[in-house]
Amino acid sequence: MYRSNSMHQQKGIAAILFTLIIGVSLLGIVMGAMHYSRSDQDSAIASHALTQAQMRAWSGAEGFRQYLYQIKSSGAASLAAGNAITFTGISGVTGTVVAVSTTATTCSSGTQVTANLTGTSANATATVQSVYCVTGGSGNTPPTIINTININGDLTLSGNISVINGSNVNTNFIVNGNISASGSISGFSLLYATGTVNLSGSQSNINTVSAEKDVTLSGSGTYTTINSLTNVTMSGGVSAVNVNTNGTTTLNSSAKVTTIKSIGNVALTGGGAEAANVYTDGNVTMSNGSITSLLMAQGNLTEASNGSVASGQIGGTVTKPDWNNNIHVTVVNGLTVPITPLTATTIKTTVIDAWPLKSSANLAFDVDASNNIKVTVSNMYGISNGTYFLVGSKGNQDYLCSTSTYNANTCYKKVCVGYSDYNSCFDYNTKTATWSLNGSMMAPGVIWFNGNVTAGNGTYNNTIIATGNIATQGSTSLYAPNYAGYSGVCVNSNFLTFYPTNFCQNGAYVSSPLGNIALLAGGYVSNVFSGGDISLGSSNDVHGDIMAGDLLSTTGSTKVYGYITISNQSNSTDGSSFKGSTTIDLSNLPATYDPSQVNSGGNNNNNNNNNNTPPNTSPNVSYVWSRYL
Repeated sequence: MYRSNSMHQQKGIAAILFTLIIGVSLLGIVMGAMHYSRSDQDSAIASHALTQAQMRAWSGAEGFRQYLYQIKSSGAASLAAGNAITFTGISGVTGTVVAVSTTATTCSSGTQVTANLTGTSANATATVQSVYCVTGGSGNTPPTIINTININGDLTLSGNISVINGSNVNTNFIVNGNISASGSISGFSLLYATGTVNLSGSQSNINTVSAEKDVTLSGSGTYTTINSLTNVTMSGGVSAVNVNTNGTTTLNSSAKVTTIKSIGNVALTGGGAEAANVYTDGNVTMSNGSITSLLMAQGNLTEASNGSVASGQIGGTVTKPDWNNNIHVTVVNGLTVPITPLTATTIKTTVIDAWPLKSSANLAFDVDASNNIKVTVSNMYGISNGTYFLVGSKGNQDYLCSTSTYNANTCYKKVCVGYSDYNSCFDYNTKTATWSLNGSMMAPGVIWFNGNVTAGNGTYNNTIIATGNIATQGSTSLYAPNYAGYSGVCVNSNFLTFYPTNFCQNGAYVSSPLGNIALLAGGYVSNVFSGGDISLGSSNDVHGDIMAGDLLSTTGSTKVYGYITISNQSNSTDGSSFKGSTTIDLSNLPATYDPSQVNSGGNNNNNNNNNNTPPNTSPNVSYVWSRYL
């Protein structure tokens, strides 16, 4: 819903005009006005809407609540008693603002709005008076609305992936493809797939699951909202507050839902299948299931055994065993049940290309025709910008030199700390074009490699960029420069006279979008993409963003203190896979790390917040109380 810019004058009183968007975006329904959990009071409200007039009145009450969400507390404060409320797209509903207060004790630090909403059907009318508390939507500090995980292509999940939320962060899991999970997912605000979602593991603390194709939930899990452009099937110990589908809804065995809104048919099979409220434009089929509060169905109701319906109306016929006295519905010829269909949202992807980022690297590693390692240096304290040989000798490894052999007079800076003075940090395999990094620590900053990279165990205060693939080994710790900050980059005890001057200026740390990234892989040569796979080994700690131009795989206990983008630019049908345990911890991000800044090195079709413009603060609209007049 949105507020029209035009205002209709009615007898000198400004009117509030609503327009119902018939196609409600799946993403918008959860990120916007519908992003809330229905309370027990909301369920009780639905149970009273036993007539078309009452149902329309309650629909108006909810529509006005959504409008208040959009205008936030500051907009609600500008309303005045006597404002007329006109709904366009919902027939038989009118309303009036009764009172507005910014000092009500029942709505501290917010705006309290009282409104009367009237529903009309035939000769019947019903008026609901609702009091709303509108909070949020003011101030100068926007919350971070970020897609924590962005995956282009299918995802197979056999391990556990969880997120530890930080403040002002909406953790979204966006997949442009199918999700198949036998493991578990927890802690996300939104799980969205353009394909199917099949979750069979143990899920917890997921607010909303939305899919453009079928959603199948089994095992165990508790959800606030399930949305599907096609069908939803739930079984086992799965429960949800809201299920919204353009197709059918099926509850098997002991699945439970508070409110179902289904354009297609609804089926409740098995003794434990239960819904409090069911709204459908189709038929309802039951077999020992139960509807504990209200049924509103345009089609037929069929109960094969001893199921029950507490109350409701249907537009078709009732079929049940003669001995079943648990079905309490009224047949209303021509009954209509208005349900707004869901529509797909646009999922854009980030094009990742390592090649343009070479010029932004502090140290860019390549080889010449003779397989000498050459390093292009840019913005590093203690050495002039230019290209140097990476050479060493016994006891003096990995120096930047102006000659291809080590000489103390022509060698300037050591670029890493090896396991000893006799061990080089680098090994380059000419056949596979793979760089193997083995050492305690690299010089901090952005490091770029032409080819593949295998990062061994050690600590890296770097952005690692590879035109090919990146793999990490066990016990690898990576800190993107923005995450490592001043102490890790500018005054690192191992590199006090060799640090990136673009990050360290005048005794302070200077962030950049590129400094948010810990790992970035893949690139284009003559418009042909190659590389882009990132494989994380066991017991890895990655502090910063992961950007895979192709696919990502995890195999062990991994912690990511940042965001994940997987672009699948090779259009692989294999998809990405998460195995073992992966935790995304956003609870204590440093001030220098800002994941809303993005530098992918390619054509940014989408930044990490999916082109969502964040509101000033997170708004919320709750019912204080409601009653019939």
